[in-house]
Amino acid sequence: MSKIVRSVGTRSQGSTAPVEYEIPRPVVAEAIVNAIAYRDYASPAATQIYLFADRFEVWNPGELPAGLTPDSLRSQHPSLPRNPLIAESMFLAHYIEKVGTGTLDVIAGCQYAELPEPEFFQDVSQFVVRVWRDWLTDDLLQSLNLNQRQISAIAFLKANGRIGNSEYQWLNSTTKKTATRDLDDLVEKGLLEKVGTTGRGVFY
Repeated sequence: MSKIVRSVGTRSQGSTAPVEYEIPRPVVAEAIVNAIAYRDYASPAATQIYLFADRFEVWNPGELPAGLTPDSLRSQHPSLPRNPLIAESMFLAHYIEKVGTGTLDVIAGCQYAELPEPEFFQDVSQFVVRVWRDWLTDDLLQSLNLNQRQISAIAFLKANGRIGNSEYQWLNSTTKKTATRDLDDLVEKGLLEKVGTTGRGVFY
């Protein structure tokens, strides 16, 4: 947690100054605890935890139990731990719940911190939890001399994950030509990635 940006409040509400992390501590803990309970211990691969400039990731050996998919983890689902004895011990120690709420808690924690939605996906024999950091800070955006339309688009992207030219036009009440110029500028500055080449399938 010492590597994650944090802010310390005042003692106006109590004897201890509150500390808030860019990625909430419960989100980080949930991702790691779930990895311990659900990993494939027959695999020689290690559980790996990464912290990049723009994201936090946990890579865990093993696949989801039959009947569960990455998409199903975004709604209420049964708890099917790969290692029930470990899961039981962690439950008794109050590290986890039995009702399959771990991924929902991760999603809720990211929403509370106003971070993009986390990602859950399978990469060959590894299950990955990815939490995006809010690296596009106000100070960084100001240093890049963005116009107000572009700043509004960044805020939209933080909440929705992607934006198209037509959405940019609607968001800023502007023309297609201006939207294209603004979006191309954001790509050149390394803030956005263009997916697709031409037509309605293009997004950023």
